[in-house]
Amino acid sequence: MKNNTPQNTFESQIKIEKVEDQNLIETAFSIRRQVFVEEQNVSQERESQDDDEAIHYLATVNGLPAGAARYRKMEKGAKIERIAVLNTFRGQRIGEAILQKILEDLKNESKIYLYAQVIATQFYIKNGFRQTDNYFLDAGIEHVEMDFIK
Repeated sequence: MKNNTPQNTFESQIKIEKVEDQNLIETAFSIRRQVFVEEQNVSQERESQDDDEAIHYLATVNGLPAGAARYRKMEKGAKIERIAVLNTFRGQRIGEAILQKILEDLKNESKIYLYAQVIATQFYIKNGFRQTDNYFLDAGIEHVEMDFIK
């Protein structure tokens, strides 16, 4: 007998979508601005650099904007960038859901990589990435290049 009781898991309420509508892209930008510019003191110019070349994603929880990210096709592969989750939604696996959606969309790419803040490397390792030896400062924040292991 099938159990029709609704699952009360938070993951089932998360929606990740690739966005092309300018209003939804602006919502994604607003999330990134809050996380990177306001919380981490990255300049607005640096944070929004190359947005016109990117594919953008928006995460919502029960219809409320919660997270955002983007990727760009680069010479050496697909580069995932700017994964951001609003403070009030952190710890609810939204960043992981965003990352998994992008990885699914990029499954046919031969190389997928990203530049992770060093403090976030365990998150990416848990999600299939491997650190390289390429460490650097970006916007005053320590980063490391990481490759997705297929």
